[in-house]
Amino acid sequence: MSVEGEQQASATLRLHQVYIAELREHALALVWFGYQRMGPGGFAVAEEDDITGELVRYMKSVIEDETAPVWADHYSVTEQVRSTVAGRFGKRRPIVDVEFKRHKLGPRPRLRFEAKRLCRSSGVSDYLGDEGLRAFLLGHYATTHCEAGMLGYVQTETEAAWADKIALELAVMPKQHRLTDDGAWTQIVLADSSHHTYQTKHFDGSGQPMLILHVLLRFGTV
Repeated sequence: MSVEGEQQASATLRLHQVYIAELREHALALVWFGYQRMGPGGFAVAEEDDITGELVRYMKSVIEDETAPVWADHYSVTEQVRSTVAGRFGKRRPIVDVEFKRHKLGPRPRLRFEAKRLCRSSGVSDYLGDEGLRAFLLGHYATTHCEAGMLGYVQTETEAAWADKIALELAVMPKQHRLTDDGAWTQIVLADSSHHTYQTKHFDGSGQPMLILHVLLRFGTV
């Protein structure tokens, strides 16, 4: 490759990384803005799909609002998206709960979230299990750049209490959950996101590092 070609490839890579970083931050902001419009009332015993449907509806209303941030015009959010993975076709393709798409020329980065209730009947094992976080690590849900997210719908206790439970499970069994050496449960502090936003780092099925974002949203009373 020529020097000019290498420079162009390097510039393209840097731009792609910028889009990915923006997608991460803006997706977390849209979750928070949508949740604030939605409010927690009436969802203390609601099913996961009902909460997700309403949350996505309010996130769409944020994007389409004339007062929305300028960057919101570059995104779309969709619920119940079929994920294209090897060997699965048509209706057999797995369905991921929420997808954020960054609109641009060329390949469009997507950030997908799986949602799980956190309550007496659905807890840490479901959140971290084969139909939760582990689905991303095993490649059950496709990703565009080794990043994905989890939405925890807190219906009993508090966000902090569930954060402690999830962090403890990961710390006690790091190999089972494929944590990297620097992948421990860590709080993310952003101006426009839930105060209970965290990240972990794992190895996926091919041994590549994967960043997982976690957003805990309260929908029940203590």
